[in-house]
Amino acid sequence: MPPEAGAPVVCVGLATLDVVQRFPGPLVRGVKAVSDGVELAAGGPAANAAVTCAALGVPATLVTAIGGGPAADVVRADLERHGVRVVDCAGEGFEVPVASVLVERDGTRTVVSPGARSSAARPSPEALAALGAARIVLLDGHHPRLAVHALGGPARVVLDAGSPKPHVEEWLSSIDVLAASADYAAGLGLTAEEVVARGLAAGCAGVVVTQGPDEVLWADGGRRGRRRPPTVDAVDTNGAGDAFHGALVAELARGEHLESAVGRAVEVASRRVTSAGARGWLRGLR
Repeated sequence: MPPEAGAPVVCVGLATLDVVQRFPGPLVRGVKAVSDGVELAAGGPAANAAVTCAALGVPATLVTAIGGGPAADVVRADLERHGVRVVDCAGEGFEVPVASVLVERDGTRTVVSPGARSSAARPSPEALAALGAARIVLLDGHHPRLAVHALGGPARVVLDAGSPKPHVEEWLSSIDVLAASADYAAGLGLTAEEVVARGLAAGCAGVVVTQGPDEVLWADGGRRGRRRPPTVDAVDTNGAGDAFHGALVAELARGEHLESAVGRAVEVASRRVTSAGARGWLRGLR
């Protein structure tokens, strides 16, 4: 069934073509190596979050830049196959970024990608209409000229702060929920608790800080709490944070409070890391 046109969740940001190699490791620089397998899939924080959201049964639209060509065709087909409505705002000559992803035997992933922070992509009328109809908007900090049109709009805005980005820091006063990571905290030289305090002081109504397998901190107005993820055997951590954010916005779109949304997001991210591959873990997710 095609994705709904009036999606309650709109994810704005990066789409890439991920070339994922599973490698038994350890990797030795300067020599050739043989992987256990390779996979091509759409990637990027916003794209993966939209896929997760759609898999949970909440209609999701991705506002991004993909463009044309063989790499773009793979990305678009993967997203549409997983129920994501794609609004492509790529300008003439834009080429979708290609990310190299290495997943080692213990599940650790290394990603090399050009990103799209300086992208010139601008919102189309279709993108603006999608943002106007959204209940929740997730921003990942890429394609900033697209993202700024979500700030101050009718939707509740969630920021995926996987790492510090100077232009994103200027948005904090317009963000409803800051969803930060341990890498974001480390990049600012802060503890997780200090990120929570900083986000609330900046004007965010809610703050979430993930710490990999360690406790997730959350604060919503005057309420604060912690959620410890279950102990699992991780085999693939690629996209775990994206899965967390996709589940978080899906639950918020359903009207859940932040505490409940965080609990569900922790469950979904934990499930993701126990399954190798970009998409197989989605089966039966609902």
